[in-house]
Amino acid sequence: MEQFKKTPLKKHIRNFSFMTGGSLIVVISFLIFIQPNNLLSGGVWGIAAIIRNYLPLTLGIYLFVLNIPLIIIAWRKLRKRFVIYTIFVIVIQSILLIVLEPIIPAYNNDTLLSAIFGGVLFGFGGGLIVKYHGSGGGMDIIGILLQKKYDISVGTFILVTNIIITFIAAFIFGFEPAMYTMVDIYIASSVFTQVLAGFNSKRHALIVTEKGQEVARRLLNELQRGVTKLEGEGGYTHHKKDVLMCVVSRFEMGLLKEIVASVDPHAFVSINETYEVLGSFPKHDIMKTLLEKEKQK
Repeated sequence: MEQFKKTPLKKHIRNFSFMTGGSLIVVISFLIFIQPNNLLSGGVWGIAAIIRNYLPLTLGIYLFVLNIPLIIIAWRKLRKRFVIYTIFVIVIQSILLIVLEPIIPAYNNDTLLSAIFGGVLFGFGGGLIVKYHGSGGGMDIIGILLQKKYDISVGTFILVTNIIITFIAAFIFGFEPAMYTMVDIYIASSVFTQVLAGFNSKRHALIVTEKGQEVARRLLNELQRGVTKLEGEGGYTHHKKDVLMCVVSRFEMGLLKEIVASVDPHAFVSINETYEVLGSFPKHDIMKTLLEKEKQK
């Protein structure tokens, strides 16, 4: 609870606003594309849809009721800010489902298009919710609890759960809708990950070279990015080498590789995607920089 109280009011308002927007997108995608085509979403949404197939009540009621025991457990085990945000999201989504279901039009002309667009919107809305510290509850809570107690990956648990839900859907709605459900869940998961990563994700480069000074100088001058220089030693040869660490945008990767190759063709370069960078990472237009350098030549 201390973390919730310490968070500035402006941040709470921002987080609640984005979680509300994300919830609205999730609910609209479900009502327009997913539900009318007998597709299932992952987690509690899928379980609620299966139950509703036999007891036709409003989905918002099932979504709320299924999450109550999980919220009670989470309140005792997890951070209070996370649980409060999650309660907010569950309540908002349940209300939106109850209010919007009678008035939102359904699209069921093309099941594949519904799976694609439903997955994109569902993943985007879910990504917004998690990006601003919330959660849709359900399997997220169970996954986090299992990870804390048994060191089971949240992603692995959710994947296994979604496979089971899809398998059940095959027997209830038929194998073709189940296959489309797999498309929907895959796309939703991919978009969800992309939203968390950001559409302009960074690249983290480790450069092992014997010409560290010159490589660093050119990276600083031509890319205008900071470079951290470490001392390294070959495990087999025991030769001293420089290890340079540099974070760049994906648009700058080509120039970075070009610089390293021109200075030291034998350099070892490892490049990894970085989802978040804290600290100084100034934004600048790499294309503008390149054009200016071309004019100077």
